[in-house]
Amino acid sequence: MSSAFIIQHSSFILSAASFPRGDGFYYNPFKFLAVLVIYLCWVRTCWWVDQDARQLKLPRKTWNPLLLGSGLLGLLAVWGVKAFLPAFFFLLLLYLGSVLSYVYVRNEKVDANEQVLTPRHLRRLAARLFKRKVRKEDDDEETPIPIRFVGKSSDRNEEDDARTARAAESRGYQSALDLVREALDRRSTDIHLEPTKEEMLVRLRIDGILQAATPFGRAMGDSVVNIFKVLAALDITEKRKPQDGSFSAVVDGSRSIDFRVATAGSVNGEKLVLRILDREGALLELARLGMRTAIREKVHGIVIQPHGLFIVCGPTGAGKSTTLYACLGQIDRYQKNVITVENPVEYHIDNVTQIEINPKAGKTFASELRSILRQDPDVIYIGEIRDQETAEIACQAAQTGHMVFTTLHANDTTTAIARLIDLGVAPFLIASALSAVLGQRLVRVLCPKCKVKYKPNADLLRKANLPAAQIKFFYRPTEVRPATETEEVESDEGKTPAAARVCPQCGGTGYRGRTGIFEMLVVTDRVRELIRENPNLNAIKQEAIKGGMKAMQEDGLRQVISGQTSIQELLRVCK
Repeated sequence: MSSAFIIQHSSFILSAASFPRGDGFYYNPFKFLAVLVIYLCWVRTCWWVDQDARQLKLPRKTWNPLLLGSGLLGLLAVWGVKAFLPAFFFLLLLYLGSVLSYVYVRNEKVDANEQVLTPRHLRRLAARLFKRKVRKEDDDEETPIPIRFVGKSSDRNEEDDARTARAAESRGYQSALDLVREALDRRSTDIHLEPTKEEMLVRLRIDGILQAATPFGRAMGDSVVNIFKVLAALDITEKRKPQDGSFSAVVDGSRSIDFRVATAGSVNGEKLVLRILDREGALLELARLGMRTAIREKVHGIVIQPHGLFIVCGPTGAGKSTTLYACLGQIDRYQKNVITVENPVEYHIDNVTQIEINPKAGKTFASELRSILRQDPDVIYIGEIRDQETAEIACQAAQTGHMVFTTLHANDTTTAIARLIDLGVAPFLIASALSAVLGQRLVRVLCPKCKVKYKPNADLLRKANLPAAQIKFFYRPTEVRPATETEEVESDEGKTPAAARVCPQCGGTGYRGRTGIFEMLVVTDRVRELIRENPNLNAIKQEAIKGGMKAMQEDGLRQVISGQTSIQELLRVCK
């Protein structure tokens, strides 16, 4: 067979089997770039839909296959169809149709601040792209705040989407978001809304001290109060009787924060207080509470005992519950049955049965304690001892093989014992059940950026029983002075003018954060005898000091000497 025949026959075969897309391979960079852009947008959108649907609890098993399938079908059409433009527009139609369908469904579920592909959202994207500020005439509202309120139903156990939507449609909703955002940014634990005749005052409790914030006009303030009452399932028409409730919020897409709401009528209107319970901010480790090593070891030893009564005492806001939550963290909750009775449940702990009392429904501390004793508990946490019945049941439980943790309002450890006796508990019952009493306070920590050194007064050191020769300096917060003064002060950051700009870390308060000061009374055999025979507080205190107890003021001086806090703050807390 000649070579010419072979070449002629091969060319005939190739011409007969032409390429499906044309006469042969080709490359058009513009068409390729168009398909590549759609492909990259499709991949990024699929990832966003998966994350967004998970956060909003939308059916991912429906939306993920829909987005993936529409994109793959469009790409196959571009590859298999000879005409490029119809195939490309088919791909674009499938992509936009599936995406816009999802956007429509998710925008119906969220409030206006979280909706996407709206005119306001597109304006903000353009402003971010071209790095310019959004003009007021382009946008009549403030920058969207990454907070989503979650309303509670009247039984306080389930989310109520209708209640949340009702609050979102109310006047003042954006102001409520702004207020909560500011409170979280400033590390507040409470928000106070206090009415006057002309305005609604706003105060935030930061590090235990109330600080003023920007007030609302009276009409706007009343609207904000009503929004919080709607979210907490309270009666907005009742403005004289006290009410309480709760709701929650999702911040930055994942951080969950609970709010306790309490209202009270006043001569100028209704006052509202929000207690902020940040689950991520809860200290659940003894090492982070500021305890000395010796006290921490004693507490750990008490906590792991098989039975006994451990009381943490102090005034309101002294961190008693936080300390006991940290104690619960020291227990093996997977081998022991741990049950708590609280009012209300502040922080949720894994593998712990937490019961919330409700006096209106007849669920009191005493009634719940009687029932949980039949639940075979190893460890019982009682939110607070308030009456004789609760105190006696706690002591009896401690004597019958249970470890009982509880709190008590008392100034110090020995006063806590007297408080139990005043409630009507027999001294012999206290002596038999009690293992230890921990007294505590919270002091503010000096801002590490702007605290300044100073030489303490010799008389002050002598009164505090401190060696004047060994104490070279203490620390105090920077004094706020007029801008005309030029005196320099020495801080850990070096010498700076006294009238320097307000410290951004502490906001000019001189303090940031709090730590604990403690005293611990361990009940020894001798202390038990003193309690059982003839309770004498002075004798009990002297015996505890002989056993190594350090008074709370002494523990506070340790924080002062180390530069953690100031002597003025210690005197404010320990009077």
